[in-house]
Parts: sequence; C-alpha cells; structure tokens
Amino acid sequence: MAPSGATNKGEIFMAIKADIQATRIVGTATSTVVIAAPIRLKGMIIASDGTGAGQVALNTDSSSGGVNLFTADVPSGDVINFSLPEDGILFPNGVYLSTATKVTAVTLLTDKFSGPNLTGQNG
Repeated sequence: MAPSGATNKGEIFMAIKADIQATRIVGTATSTVVIAAPIRLKGMIIASDGTGAGQVALNTDSSSGGVNLFTADVPSGDVINFSLPEDGILFPNGVYLSTATKVTAVTLLTDKFSGPNLTGQNG
C-alpha cells in the first residue's frame, strides 16, 4: 500500500535500515563526555530513582556549560522511553550529560558509532 498522498504509479517505497547503538549512563555522572564523536540521538530510556520528579539534559559542548540540545522531565517512580522523529538530534561535538537529577539510569539510543567497518561519518 502506498503512503498517504502517493499515487502508486510505478513508485517503489522502501524503508531505510540503520544500526542503533545503546549507551547506558548510571547515576548522575555529569562530569564526563558520554559519547565523544559527532552523533545523532535517535531515542532515550530514562529511569526515575523514585524520590521525586527528575530531569535529564544533554548538550554538545561540555558537561557544565553550553546550550542544552535536549531536556526531558521524568515523573517520579517511572521509566520513560521514546523515539525522536526523522533523523533525531545531531550532537556535532559529542554528547555530554549536563543534568541528571533524581534518575538511576539513562540509556541513549544513537547511530552506531563503534564496531567493524564503521567510519566517523555519523553526522
């Protein structure tokens, strides 16, 4: 079946497949870079520590400065899981965890950035 608005007259529709990598951060380790290479964030899983509403913020400049490219609020005692639409969010200088309050773990779902036959062109 053709996507909405398509004419289906000899058109070929194909899904694009991409490898995803999961990077887990435990606790509130906000002092180091999480992923050093340029990368696209495709999704995230955040687990609350159950002591109140929490927050996670990511930026691409440093763990303590710069402009946050992504911020999420986490309900107390909950685990949130979501995917970012289209190509996700580009972090051109890598991903830094600038804020992680009242969370036990954060898992970043990104383009695959390590493994055989990969180049540094994930941006």
